[in-house]
Amino acid sequence: MKDQREDWLTWGPHLLAEAESFGEDIIAWRREFHQFPELAYEENVTASRVVQILSSIEGIRVIQGFGVPTAVVGVLGENLPGGATMLRADMDALALDEETGLSFSSCIPGIMHACGHDAHMASLLGAAELLASRMDLLRNPVVFVFQPAEEGKGGARALTEAGIIGKFGIERVLGLHFWPKLPYGTLFTRPGPITALSDRFHVEIQGAACHAASPHMGVDPIAIAAHVLLALQHLTSREVDPLDSVVISVGQIEAGDAYNVIPERAHLWGTLRTFDPALRDRMQKRLEGAVVDVCRAFLSTAGVEYVRNYPPVSNDGELTRQVLELSRHFFGVEETHVLDRPLLAGEDFSFYSLECPSNFMLLGTGAEYGLHHPKYDVPEELLHLASAWQAFLALTL
Repeated sequence: MKDQREDWLTWGPHLLAEAESFGEDIIAWRREFHQFPELAYEENVTASRVVQILSSIEGIRVIQGFGVPTAVVGVLGENLPGGATMLRADMDALALDEETGLSFSSCIPGIMHACGHDAHMASLLGAAELLASRMDLLRNPVVFVFQPAEEGKGGARALTEAGIIGKFGIERVLGLHFWPKLPYGTLFTRPGPITALSDRFHVEIQGAACHAASPHMGVDPIAIAAHVLLALQHLTSREVDPLDSVVISVGQIEAGDAYNVIPERAHLWGTLRTFDPALRDRMQKRLEGAVVDVCRAFLSTAGVEYVRNYPPVSNDGELTRQVLELSRHFFGVEETHVLDRPLLAGEDFSFYSLECPSNFMLLGTGAEYGLHHPKYDVPEELLHLASAWQAFLALTL
């Protein structure tokens, strides 16, 4: 009898057709997740719904709370020989007020799925449905990981430290991220580094409070914060070779409670991104020194907390070669691209790439608004495509 696996080139269209047949379910899951977003390590409602859906799929064993209380792991074909393929979706949302105007906009004030994690979860659940109905074609176990706390809190670090790779015999890890600004329906990846190392810092400036009408009677930490901001931008524009990539951005400033009172303290939170660990070492030292020196010059003091957050994601060369070749069969040659340079985005998928061969991919959405924008949205007609693609990878790698 002919081995069904000999027809693997035909699987892509079949997977797409089946995913489209229950595409309304995938879209409904995405809308549920989008309406009820939760921040890092607080994904309790989200995790419960993921468990409910995974448990309804025949053949999948569900493990809740592995390493982190809100983590969810599903295992398919665990008795099959060979190393497992892990497919990962992130779960957490962002502290952001939504402005999309969607009928299923966030019900939680100040929290929004502005990075597509709702779509990642829904499409991975779709892939689980597709693979469970094709157990006869599976050669290796598949592990579906719904990971909490990607947004700066290192959920992947917690799972790897808990031993997820060894516990489930994982041999390769795949991560798919919807990506705006890239052409609609196209796949991008690259061997080697694909994201930057990503650090975060907190600056506390200690001034002296006074009436806003008598600024000479105090030390204004808000005005000093403005000088600190300028000093940090000077570091990147005047102390780094323009051909070297480094970004220092302050995304949050907090000070004061009244318009007519100069407060005692000001706080700044920000991030540093680069690809070069040596450059990071130098810039961290300069950042910490510059903040203290600027504040001293204006008769205040400062404390700097610098956290080395995520290392770069490094895609395995051979696995990436295979992914690109399979993408040419699934998406087409014209829709498959090697990313010409890595992104300055940070991703805790990096912790998986440190443990075993991994590949992080981008699926273009052509969206107008970028990630972390209050109007960001994922085109829902791409969800079934992402489901079919992830299932195709698990079957063919």
